[in-house]
This record gives sequence, C-alpha cells and structure tokens, in this order.
Amino acid sequence: AVIDRHERVPGWPEMKVVEHHVANDEMRDRCHRFVSPFQLTAGCTVFYFDRSEAHIFVSKDFPSPLVLKHERWHAAGYDHVGSSAMQRALQTWRARIALEQAMQADMSAGAGSGFP
Repeated sequence: AVIDRHERVPGWPEMKVVEHHVANDEMRDRCHRFVSPFQLTAGCTVFYFDRSEAHIFVSKDFPSPLVLKHERWHAAGYDHVGSSAMQRALQTWRARIALEQAMQADMSAGAGSGFP
C-alpha cells in the first residue's frame, strides 16, 4: 500500500530508526504477521515503544527504494490512508503503561498496611 496522504498519527513519539536489510526469507518471516494470509509483503516496520525504536525490515535480495521510503514513513508515524492500526498500537501501549503505573502506585500505597 502506498502512503499518499502525509497525516501523522496524533501524539506519535519520536523514535530511533534501525534499518535491517536482510535476506528475503528473513524479511518475510519478520513481516508476515502484518499482512493477510496469501498476501505478499515487501517490508515492514516493527515498533518497540518501550525502547523508542522503530525497526524497518526490507529485503536485500530485492531492494526497492520505494519500499524503503514507505517503511521510513511508517517509522516516522504515518499510517496507511484509512487505517488506524498504528494509532491502536500506540493506544494499547499507553494503556499498558498506565495500568502498570497504577498497579505500582497501588502496591506502594499498600506497603506497611498489614496485608500480606
């Protein structure tokens, strides 16, 4: 899919971009979860929000400047037109962080209260 509208996901964090130019088989292994069954992929970007990193995987066997450019747009926080997948991923991560912080606060508040 081509990103033809440059709308950044609101609140997208700045990330370090790491590019992996790997064998085509490895790229497919890394990227297959992002496409429908029987759909081919030419590359993908995997986000590690906890580390503020975006890892791009593209094929060194079939290099494509267009695919690399497309994945760099994803790494910068741009999603496919009409998609909310990246926004949902960011929201899920933020919700998990908020839950972890709330649990830590609850444990801290309960310290010394006599509960086992």
